[in-house]
Amino acid sequence: MVQHTERFGKCLLELSGNNAIIVMDDVDIPLAVRSVLFAAVGTAGQRCTTCRRLLLHESIYQSVLEQLIGVYKQVQMGDPLEKGTLLGPLHTSVSKEKFEKGMEIIKSQ
Repeated sequence: MVQHTERFGKCLLELSGNNAIIVMDDVDIPLAVRSVLFAAVGTAGQRCTTCRRLLLHESIYQSVLEQLIGVYKQVQMGDPLEKGTLLGPLHTSVSKEKFEKGMEIIKSQ
């Protein structure tokens, strides 16, 4: 890194994605829900640009939440080699624990 600063070289860092989607109150809600679903589980979440946070305007929160719950109930999980599977296995025990914790939070709501 010192060599780069001395010569004003550019440095590209891969810092893993922590992407958010911001949804305002003038949104087409069905389009936003489809976009959120794809951003979160498209390619089984195995890319650095996967959505990890969703920031909703308070006036549309309940509507978006209800529609997201509906579409997530239709997401097929399983063997990624089988046709129709959208969400495959998790790759680490930490990912599994985070997923299970998130599911418990969702179930309690």
